[in-house]
Amino acid sequence: MGCLFYLALVLLVIIIFLFKWGAIREVIESTGFFKVFTENDNPDPINVVINPDEQSDEPAAEQEEKRVEKTTDIVLHVDEEKVKEKQEKKLVHTRRSRIFFVQVNSEGEIALKGVIRSVQYLDAPLKATLETLLQGPLAAEINQGLLTLLPQDTAINNISIKGDTAILDFNESFRFNSLGPEGALAQIKQVVFSVTEFSNIKKVQILIDGKRTRYLSPEGVYIEKPLSRNSF
Repeated sequence: MGCLFYLALVLLVIIIFLFKWGAIREVIESTGFFKVFTENDNPDPINVVINPDEQSDEPAAEQEEKRVEKTTDIVLHVDEEKVKEKQEKKLVHTRRSRIFFVQVNSEGEIALKGVIRSVQYLDAPLKATLETLLQGPLAAEINQGLLTLLPQDTAINNISIKGDTAILDFNESFRFNSLGPEGALAQIKQVVFSVTEFSNIKKVQILIDGKRTRYLSPEGVYIEKPLSRNSF
């Protein structure tokens, strides 16, 4: 009899619990009781950032091969930069060159005067020597009475050597000397004597803008054929 009483009591409690489950659940949820069991059931997703360049459906072996190629390209690029840097730092040579200026005495006579210069160059000593000549005398040389009769703005277009003859192509400015035929003759001597200081050069052919010119100036300084020191 006692067992039946307790069984009836349990059934009554279950029935009441079922009818009142909604209200009971609200009370339990308000206390946060369910969160203790559910907060770890759905952990926050881990965001994995993948480099877009690395997203590929290709096999791992092919991806590795491409990665090695990229690395090789970078190494080659660095090597090329080093080679370029070495080329820019080429060894600069120095040559003691004799170049000729002029000196005018009290009687107005023009005489050639040679000076020794240390000329720096990479691979064209003749061009460097001529460019030094075109720059004119230094301050100390001017104080000694030296000057140049090469026309201002004279420039070298091109230099070539054929046998024992240096072919010098000057711009149009080389043609005009304000001191007349004597000045024109002196400027040609400056060039010919400076260039024939090189042991392998005996004659100089002068061109103006790539063409042979019969006379240097209207007064008539002949330059159509190669000139040597013996031409004067």
